Amino acid sequence: MVKRLIVSRKAYLDIDRIVEFNNLRNGSDAYSRKFLKALFIEFDLLKKFPFLGIETGRENTFLLIWDDFYIYYAIVEKHIEIKAIYHQKENVLR
Repeated sequence: MVKRLIVSRKAYLDIDRIVEFNNLRNGSDAYSRKFLKALFIEFDLLKKFPFLGIETGRENTFLLIWDDFYIYYAIVEKHIEIKAIYHQKENVLR
């Protein structure tokens, strides 16, 4: 178990992008509220089980596949840093 979970600026911008997209697509923020609640529950689970994700080619960096999303995170000393969050259908090689 790690002591702290840090969400990077990039990851916050990713969350904002996902929420904005869903609000525009659905014409409501109901899905986005459910998404955010579930995401932070997943973050709590990740704090308890930091090696839940799949190792990537980068040192101490993991990929967690959650629902329809990819969550990239790094384990650094006693904390986890969420690096990025993408929907599986996004083109991340932009």
